Amino acid sequence: MAAAVAAGLATSLVLVAGQAEADPPKGVGLKATLAAAPDTVKTPFETSNGAAWTTQPQAVRFLRDLDAASDRVRVQTVGRSLQNRPIQLVAVGSPAPAAQAAAATGSVALFTCSVHGDENSGREACMQMARDLAFTTDPALNRFLEQTTVLFVNPNPDGWVADTRGNADGVDVNRDYMDLATPEARAIVKIIRDWQPEVLNDLHEYGPSEFYRTDLLHLWPRNRNVDPIMHDLAQQMSEKYSSAQVTSLGYTSGIYGHWVKDGEPFRQVAGDGQARILRNYAGLVNVAGMLSETANRPLDDAEEADPSLLNRRRVEVNYASAVGSVQMVIENRGPLARETAAAAARNTELGRTGDGVIYFAGQDDMIPTSGSQVEPKPMCGYQLSAATFTEVRSTLALHGVTSRNNADGRYVTLAQPTRGLIPLLFDNRSEFKIADGTPVAC
Repeated sequence: MAAAVAAGLATSLVLVAGQAEADPPKGVGLKATLAAAPDTVKTPFETSNGAAWTTQPQAVRFLRDLDAASDRVRVQTVGRSLQNRPIQLVAVGSPAPAAQAAAATGSVALFTCSVHGDENSGREACMQMARDLAFTTDPALNRFLEQTTVLFVNPNPDGWVADTRGNADGVDVNRDYMDLATPEARAIVKIIRDWQPEVLNDLHEYGPSEFYRTDLLHLWPRNRNVDPIMHDLAQQMSEKYSSAQVTSLGYTSGIYGHWVKDGEPFRQVAGDGQARILRNYAGLVNVAGMLSETANRPLDDAEEADPSLLNRRRVEVNYASAVGSVQMVIENRGPLARETAAAAARNTELGRTGDGVIYFAGQDDMIPTSGSQVEPKPMCGYQLSAATFTEVRSTLALHGVTSRNNADGRYVTLAQPTRGLIPLLFDNRSEFKIADGTPVAC
């Protein structure tokens, strides 16, 4: 049975970037994978054939059973929600997951699974992929797991239980990756800081409309402070791997935030460069991050008539996007490791010399037009008062931002890997700053 699981996953892995000789039936590789899963480790969603979503308590039991069934899987609690539910991190590797310190010096892929509690498909896709990787006997995937630790995190258990977008306080966690006011965002940022993933895929859902209705919408970091090579790697993963994987299975794909008519985008309604959104934050801390969104309402008459068909498509599309990210790592593990390290070094040097440009607005396809949104002669750091530093000390530690004492309080240099993020945390020109800091010239 495990061999059949591996065969299905391997089938989906090779259907990337037009490599298949002919278009397969819609979702065939994924459906074979899911149908072949051992009955003892199927999710409730699979058991119901898409008629019922897995509940949060059921997921806790499923992950516990998966951990017990496979040495490749380790489940740990990395935080607690506002209502004291566990925020669980699933690590998969072969013959067993690497310890955090060892994994951080090697290769890590991270999937965040439905940070919005009412978007079910990302969680289901993550549980299924964790299971499929745990049982694969495919030689290529075994080699992949020997060299790469794959992480899955279910970040909003309270929203999951309540079926709400936000957490128990109604906060949208995907707007909290700068301030880190929520325990959910703190848990995710701590994972990024400690495990040092090279790639990240953030799985979501969206509501389709007349000009906004593909199976997958995807996007890379648009923030202009992201290292250019990290930006390009993230865009490559988004377009050439995840989107290509989805379309190779017969699904449709488009750019998140772009309304399209007659095949041409005509209006951007979402998808900007806010650093407080995970795909942008990931880029600012030198991770090739992307967003995946699958349509959460029917796209055709068949889905309108059969909600379980709709639900299965939602899961299959997010699963396929995640498979694309896996393929990105398989084909580019060395370059990803080199370039993430190089990006950290480039940012540190730019911060030391005061070279480059700092942006407080705009995005990769939109240069700011106001002088107040751009700093062409960057500062070398920010001065914080002692009281301000006390207020933000733990937040800076989670971001991996370092500082030092001086006579005026605390100095935060830009000569560190997070150079592009620091001005957005402290500068008066930053829309979502977390505290007041005084720019210090070079």
